[in-house]
Amino acid sequence: MPGIVSFDDCLARPGSLLKDHLINVRKTMEYYFNDSEQQFRTLVGLAGLSHDLGKSHAEWQEYINKKREEGPNHSGFGAFFFSYLGYNLLKAIGKWDDYSVLWLWLARDIADHHSKLKHLSIDAWLKRYSWEMYDLTGIEAFIHDQYEELRFVKLDVDSLEEWIDNADEAIDEAFDKLETGFGRWVPVELMNKLQLWRKVTTSLIGGDRFDVKSLKAKWIDDVQHSQLSSNIDHFCSNNRDHPLSMVRMSAQREVMQQLENDPSHLFYTLDMPTGYGKTVTALKMATWLGKKQGYKKIVYVAPYLSILEQTSLVIQDAMKEKALEHHSLAILDTEDKQRAEESQLVMESWAHSIVCTSFNQFWKALFPARAQDVLRRFFLKDSVIIIDEPQIFNPEVWNLFLCGLESLTMLYNLKVIFLSATMPPFNYGLSKEPRLLQVKAPPGYDRYYLRIIDEKDEASLAKLMIENEYSSQAAILNTIEDAYRVYKEINEYVENEGNIYLLHGLMTPLHKKAMIEKIKLELSDNKESKQSIYVVSTQVLEAGVDVSFQHVARALPILPSIVQAAGRVNRHNEGTKKGVISVFPFRRNGEKDTRSYIYPRNLQIITDRILLEKDSWTETELTASVQQYYKEMFNQNTYEGILASVKDAYMGYWEQISRYNPFGDDYLRLPIFVPWEPDESEIETLCNKLERFYTLKKRFRIANGNELYDLYRDSSYMAKLSFGERKQFMILFHHYVINVPVKKALQIVGKEDYLNNRIPRLCMRDLYDSITGLMVPFYEFDAFI
Repeated sequence: MPGIVSFDDCLARPGSLLKDHLINVRKTMEYYFNDSEQQFRTLVGLAGLSHDLGKSHAEWQEYINKKREEGPNHSGFGAFFFSYLGYNLLKAIGKWDDYSVLWLWLARDIADHHSKLKHLSIDAWLKRYSWEMYDLTGIEAFIHDQYEELRFVKLDVDSLEEWIDNADEAIDEAFDKLETGFGRWVPVELMNKLQLWRKVTTSLIGGDRFDVKSLKAKWIDDVQHSQLSSNIDHFCSNNRDHPLSMVRMSAQREVMQQLENDPSHLFYTLDMPTGYGKTVTALKMATWLGKKQGYKKIVYVAPYLSILEQTSLVIQDAMKEKALEHHSLAILDTEDKQRAEESQLVMESWAHSIVCTSFNQFWKALFPARAQDVLRRFFLKDSVIIIDEPQIFNPEVWNLFLCGLESLTMLYNLKVIFLSATMPPFNYGLSKEPRLLQVKAPPGYDRYYLRIIDEKDEASLAKLMIENEYSSQAAILNTIEDAYRVYKEINEYVENEGNIYLLHGLMTPLHKKAMIEKIKLELSDNKESKQSIYVVSTQVLEAGVDVSFQHVARALPILPSIVQAAGRVNRHNEGTKKGVISVFPFRRNGEKDTRSYIYPRNLQIITDRILLEKDSWTETELTASVQQYYKEMFNQNTYEGILASVKDAYMGYWEQISRYNPFGDDYLRLPIFVPWEPDESEIETLCNKLERFYTLKKRFRIANGNELYDLYRDSSYMAKLSFGERKQFMILFHHYVINVPVKKALQIVGKEDYLNNRIPRLCMRDLYDSITGLMVPFYEFDAFI
């Protein structure tokens, strides 16, 4: 049995005393709430001082001194001690009634600070501990030294045992304060309290992490805002050769004038036709707001990695500033171990002046499922948030997102800009409608028109595409099976296979990236050669891929998807003729209507009622029709039911809101590692476009996916990697991973492979093709795109 370690000598980590760590976390938490009343800050600070007291356990001290492999869990002990000390503190200063709920929140946060955020009523931390393993006398002296108000409190075994018996009554009293009764309650008012709770969580996690690894966040000051704005102006001027240059610059001036005339709103919507430079205009708005209203940071949020990476490059080109990317495949730009760990923390905490992140990562900032997720919020104050393509949000969670965002905006002094040509409604989720900043296309300036054509199957659609005289065409189908069938039909007509591409969701991220870059390159060369190019895709092509075709054939979906697909038609107004988008009912093999596999029936009916009013639509008419679509959609279902989860979360069931995600429910899938590589003849061309991927390959000294997988299976190699290195290794690893529905995954690689390897390797080469991706019966994946 190890001997008790004097509290004054206990370590929090090698070379760092526990008492110093606790004092630092206390100071950070109190400073984070420097605009709150003193008693609030005192209680929060006490939580910081208590959270790691469990590390003084004799066995934990042996662990940190490398005398044993692992130490006991310390979070529960910290929660227990805080609950005892906090209760006595609030009673002593006469603030128990005011702050009992905060007390309960803090106890829960300390218990969870290395795990998932759990239900308030779970009190596993309220138990008898091995008191003989702690220097209770030393802890008592430490607390008395820090808090004069607690010098009457004893920390002996009898007092602690007595608290075990009495704590339930205090917890019940705190829960009584959470009761909302049977009357009317307002979601945003409860959400305000929930977001305050998570700000408290943020102060604890940030204080803990940043004491271990100090970090300085980057902000944008007035001088830098002016420089960034000037850089954007130069970028726009230097692109005068672009076919839409003059239109974009005029649209940007018009938007900025509208903003300057009405700059006081918290929320703005930027409504511009696709290709008009919404992103650059939003960045221009952010720099103006920063200079005029003191905002110090820009956070760009988008649904897909393709949009994020594309926007990151736009920021670099337009603002001459490198954005921090935080998404599932983001990598660190350093090979130094210490700097890599620091960069990882910078990424996780968004400690940078310009951040590009995904819907999923931003959702975790709003509704964190794990305690560490709140790090994203630590440096969020005074930010301009740009949310691109919000129509991609699942409508079921849209109002919950807006409600949470409104509370976060008020709590952290944010300004929010929504970007889309197909904006969903805000009136059911926000207390007040956003200020609309709108630019419409000039009369007669439509870049395309939509035509409704007769029903097609794979053969007749391929025939239509081949017989057209357009040099660049895309066909967007609703399911992978439909896309594959159309691809095969067109391929029979095309002599040179290099002129036809297939794109869908059952390709590895590396494969999809490589295909998109090849398509962009082919379209660029196509301007000179005038050779025909055909791209067959699922909805992967609809949003975030900056490509332009003379003709797009779109299997009938729902209206916002049609407008998004139309955004790939003559996008840059590069031709002398208008582009065309052809929309048609599609029946697989002339029989099966596959539209309902993807889109709800009620939204199909709304789309058909609006779209089939006429045979053709101009760009202006089509874009305007989306508002009618959303009006009818939300008249049928306001999707306000999800706001009941706000009350549940406030009553203690935090998981009731953290369980959702931006894209809604998904089928359970299993990962498969596919060691596909681009053809050697293409590597030189792709190397610049996939620079980050090749940087990671070089960093880990691997030539191909099979070598990477062998390292993954080498437990001794993986054990030698630091936390940061392991994270980077897995990011590279996931470039090769596809996620497949459980039943099919088990058929492809077998149950035994999952038991042995967690992420098994696809060994049968004939099951994955360099052109078509995973080679399985795609009709089994009709719910996937």
